[in-house]
Order: sequence, then structure tokens, then C-alpha cells
Amino acid sequence: MSVHLLRPERTAAVSAALLEGRALAGGTDLLVQLRAGAVAGVMVDVTNLADAPAPVTSTELDGAAAVVLSAVTPLTDIAGALGDRFGALRQAVDVFASEQIRNRATLGGNLVTGSPAADTVPALVAAGALVDLTSQDGDRTVPIGDFLLGPRRVDLRPAEWVRTVTVPLPPGSSGFRKVGGRRALAISYLNLAWQWRRDEAGRLRDVRLAMGSVAPTVVRLHHAEAALEGRAPVVDAIADAAAATAEDISPIDDLRASQTYRRRAAAGLLTEVLHSTATTSQEEDR
Repeated sequence: MSVHLLRPERTAAVSAALLEGRALAGGTDLLVQLRAGAVAGVMVDVTNLADAPAPVTSTELDGAAAVVLSAVTPLTDIAGALGDRFGALRQAVDVFASEQIRNRATLGGNLVTGSPAADTVPALVAAGALVDLTSQDGDRTVPIGDFLLGPRRVDLRPAEWVRTVTVPLPPGSSGFRKVGGRRALAISYLNLAWQWRRDEAGRLRDVRLAMGSVAPTVVRLHHAEAALEGRAPVVDAIADAAAATAEDISPIDDLRASQTYRRRAAAGLLTEVLHSTATTSQEEDR
């Protein structure tokens, strides 16, 4: 099968090129699709643009600190440019596939595939990221919760591409964990990103939780968030939050795990994270 590759030199030329074909960034997921019989046709390489956005740019949203992340830069470069900011995304990149794939895969590619198991997406959902889209008709910004429509479906119009992702920085701490066949080089059975801050009494505030591979898209765990908000991560609060995960997820059986396993693992993963948080807090207070 022949593939025709277009390589626009600047961002202004990308949308016109996309009238003829589809965007190609790292190509790591496309390779899997091609092996499964997908037809590529005309591909538009968006990774060598002379005016490509910087990996990470500091900005503000509603007066609070935020970052603009390039959607066409390898994940390794994104994580490195974040420094000590946005721990949830840095931790997700650390267990994303292999080092070789992290050096090619992009944030935009991981988003546009629309996989509910995508490892970078829960951190973006928990943070309330905005997806910045560009086309010949102009730019538009879509909240990430509206961008993700279902398995392999996203709100991407013809000849439109993801240029950047704007993310409010978590006001406290954030993190990410996944459950899989091994630490990396494995698709997640399920994954979890979280962010919150602690008040002077040790209570959790501004709790935001997002879980992947337990619904058609990555989902916020709103009931678990409500069970934790304003409470210290003690036994009763942890048990309530773990039980509440069942209200927000709708897993299915697939080749990697059963829906029964995912329901138990969802509660168990959140329990493990909260116990770790409580233990860390106790050690800091000594």
C-alpha cells in the first residue's frame, strides 16, 4: 500500500494540507492501525513545523497559573519542560509505553485516538484542560470533557487539528497511577489521575479525580470527589470514596479485564492512593 506524505513547513499551511489527508504526529498508534488493515492514503506530517508551539509555555487562566502544552511535541520533551509542575502528567508519561515510543508519541495523538485507556488523558481531564483546535475557518477551544465523545470518537472537524492543550495547573498536589499487565509497555486495565490541596487541618480541598478504561471515555469520579471534599483521608472517608466510584463508572468486559475486575480495581486503586496520601501526610507532620 502506498502512502503519500505531505510536510507543511509552517502551521498556517497545515489545515489546507488536511483537506487532502489526515494528520500524522508521532505515528505510534497509526502503525498499529496499519498493521490491522487500516488505509492511510495521504498523511500530513505536523511534527517539523518551523513555527511549532514550544513544548511548554506558562500562562494564566482566570487569574490562576496554567500551561500551554504543544500537541505536536514528543511526550518526553513535554515532561522534561514541565520541570516540577503538573505531577500527574509527568507520572503518566513516565509509564507511557516504552522510552522509544515516548520519544515519538505526542499529546495530540494520544488525545485524537479517542482511547478510553489513554494514559495522558486522565491528568488532563482532572485538571479541566482546554483543547485548542485550528482549521482554515479559524481557531476554537473545546473543554476536554466535550472533546472526548466515545471510543475512537472526538470533536474534531474536517481539516482541523489539535495545536496545543491549555491546562490550569493543579493548586496543590497531583498524581497518576495505572493498573496493567506490567509497569510500562502495556495498555492500562484502568488508570487514575488525581489532584487536590490540603488545608491546615489536613482536609482535602478542590478534589478532582479522573479514571480511564472504565467507561466509553475517561470520566470524572464526581461521587468519589464529593465523598472526599472537605474531609481528611482517614478510614471512613477513604471507604466512602472507594464505594462511590461505582456510581461514576460503567466498565465492560474486554480482552484485558472483566467489568467485575475493573469495578473492584477502581475502588482498590483509589483506596491505595488515599492511604498513600494519609501516610505521607503523617510523615510530614512528624
